[in-house]
Amino acid sequence: MARVQGIDPRQAPFAMRQVFKKVRKMLGRDLTPQKIAARVPRVFWLGIVAEWLLGQKARVPQRQRMLLTIRTAVRVGCPF
Repeated sequence: MARVQGIDPRQAPFAMRQVFKKVRKMLGRDLTPQKIAARVPRVFWLGIVAEWLLGQKARVPQRQRMLLTIRTAVRVGCPF
């Protein structure tokens, strides 16, 4: 079964590289779903804006929310 290959963050446009750099700093590696979404810039940026807006509305601190997201991904076996 063929799989969609994500883009190489080093070959992404400047603004996308900055987003990849920030995520890499927070999580320690590039996320595969983010690299795949970067193939279609409109999807990539809408995803970034949606995450940011959800983060603004949350009553849970961002650090705790990220920890819960990662912990949930590990429990369900998501290799992200």
